[in-house]
Amino acid sequence: MNSAREGLSQPIHENMYQGSAAWLPVIVLAVGGLTDALYFTFAYYGRIRKARWVPEVLCAREGSSCVTVVQTPYARVFGVPNSVLGILYYVAVIVWAAEYPGSALGQAFFAIFTDTLIAMAADSVMLAGYLIYALRRKLGVDCPFCYTAHAINAALLVLLIVARW
Repeated sequence: MNSAREGLSQPIHENMYQGSAAWLPVIVLAVGGLTDALYFTFAYYGRIRKARWVPEVLCAREGSSCVTVVQTPYARVFGVPNSVLGILYYVAVIVWAAEYPGSALGQAFFAIFTDTLIAMAADSVMLAGYLIYALRRKLGVDCPFCYTAHAINAALLVLLIVARW
């Protein structure tokens, strides 16, 4: 009885990422993505104006390409800012990473949670192709923060898939 109970709380792939230090890349990427999403959310709602605390090369100035990008139709999915969806996703990934090594959620629920995050990451990576196309071809701008978010999402997709199987 005791071993059956222990089996439910084991990670999906017991040999993957043994120890908490192995989760560092997932957490670092998710925190980086969360920071990026928060920045764009503030920009979307007009809270980034002459932000001297961010170097100019990182698009902090009003009128810069990155701040301008959030004012286009490409900055929203079904009317919701992409960055707000990103905040929800990155928080979910952080919760997942914190819970993974010894999930108390139960293996079946945790597998569904993982699969949901994989689907969200895959959707994000597919959408990234279109968004990068729109940035370069339709808007004619570069956006380092946008590219960073897309790279983080691709890396997280790979790590989630590896952890799942």
